[in-house]
Amino acid sequence: MKTVPTTRAARHAIITEIISTSHISSQEELRRALSARGVDVTQATLSRDLDDLRAAKVRLPEGRQEYVLPNQEVMPDLAVAAREYLERWCKDLLLSAQVAFHQIVVRTPPGAAQILASSIDRAVLEGVLGCIAGDDTVLIITESNDRAQRLADHILTLAEHRKEERDDV
Repeated sequence: MKTVPTTRAARHAIITEIISTSHISSQEELRRALSARGVDVTQATLSRDLDDLRAAKVRLPEGRQEYVLPNQEVMPDLAVAAREYLERWCKDLLLSAQVAFHQIVVRTPPGAAQILASSIDRAVLEGVLGCIAGDDTVLIITESNDRAQRLADHILTLAEHRKEERDDV
């Protein structure tokens, strides 16, 4: 059964996942990985996709080259910035986080859910399948019940640090 549409956005999501979890050193290697997931692309399309995603081929300390995305550990400045963005918004906007199986229901002040959801998306957290934001609620869907609990604990801890800072002032 096919579970991935052939849209550009879906293809970008798969490319992001592959580059984030595998050591990809060439477009041909990436094309084969995509094909194994049922996504067939031409070299020209793949080249455009890599450009759209701001993927870059970097030389790693051990000498080999590999594709990386701006938010990967190999490019720590952007990864750190995304995590700091998440921390800031958890501190300022998180009202509550409640786990329901492999999902987390997060409450924010009215109008703030999109901001918090965006920070979660930018942080590219392990095990997070996606977020849906309304006006004052974010639904975070994770890959497991355990991952949901660990993530909820983490974001609540981020919010508590801010509360402690405010209490000290």
